[in-house]
Amino acid sequence: MRGRQIVRVGLLLPFTLRPQDAAALYNAAELALFELGNENTLLIPRDAGSTEASANAAARALISDGADIIVGPVVREGVTGAGNAAAAANVPVIGFSSDRMVGGNGVYLLSFQLEDEVSRLVSYAASQNIRTLSLLAPSNDYGRRVESALRAEAQARGVSVVTAQLYNRTDADAAAAARAVAQGQRPQGIIIAESGAPLRAIGTALVQAGVDTRQTRLMGTSVWAGEAEREPSLAGGWYVAPDPGARVEFENRYRTAFGEAPTRLSSLGYDAVALAALLSRDRGADGISRSAIENREGFAGSDGLFRFSANGAIERGLAIMQVGQSTSTVLEAAPRRFRNSGT
Repeated sequence: MRGRQIVRVGLLLPFTLRPQDAAALYNAAELALFELGNENTLLIPRDAGSTEASANAAARALISDGADIIVGPVVREGVTGAGNAAAAANVPVIGFSSDRMVGGNGVYLLSFQLEDEVSRLVSYAASQNIRTLSLLAPSNDYGRRVESALRAEAQARGVSVVTAQLYNRTDADAAAAARAVAQGQRPQGIIIAESGAPLRAIGTALVQAGVDTRQTRLMGTSVWAGEAEREPSLAGGWYVAPDPGARVEFENRYRTAFGEAPTRLSSLGYDAVALAALLSRDRGADGISRSAIENREGFAGSDGLFRFSANGAIERGLAIMQVGQSTSTVLEAAPRRFRNSGT
């Protein structure tokens, strides 16, 4: 590569902390490079470690290596460490944390953010004349963020939050919280921010407590995907998800290249490197800038449409899915372009 105007993409991945995720993210990054990059694009992988300090040191090493953009890390502490190191050098970071608090100042979060999902779900519910909602969510950071986002979005949409039951994440406590919701004022919709065994326990408990799912709509975040179809009590429920058509296309290409299915996070590695390749195609490293990353038209990714705000948060074009007996179908498709994109 001597003599070329090289575009260096640093990959800061959890090779030690989460080796399966790191391997899948790296595979996806390579796939994006082969499909969309050119001979002047170079990937430089480094281990992010497990702490803010280790990610900071790894990011400084990448900058010393000449990285024009840093992709990763995955966890919030790592993104904070990398962002602090990159800010002084004016190197953008595309991290994978879902915590909006660590974005901004050149750090962009290519992830699945709860606030975005709750906004889409409540907006759709309001369009279907659902004006009263209850929430069932675990008593942890995830559940509290869902509750906060729900209350803000409900107020903006003229929707009332009747009850919010947060519980210790066990099957028994989840079922007890579901019974408490069923025994109170019956809302038009119940948002269940849950997956796995607690989700199934909640679904069963609600039906046993007399909730008629034809009159009270059960709804969920994207964690329902691949889970809700296995619980008969959730049939007919709605959940929010990235564009399923785009995702299937990515999974097929990944499987063809590597002989195995991608992890849920792997598409983020693909999209981050694809974005770097797109921005640098005509102007090399000079094309990778905050203004270019914050293009209001957005980009078409492996999980559908997305764009970044100046504060680093991602906005996605999300679909509304309806749960069937063995699969889910698209109830309202993800948008193909953003409103107020300026074009």
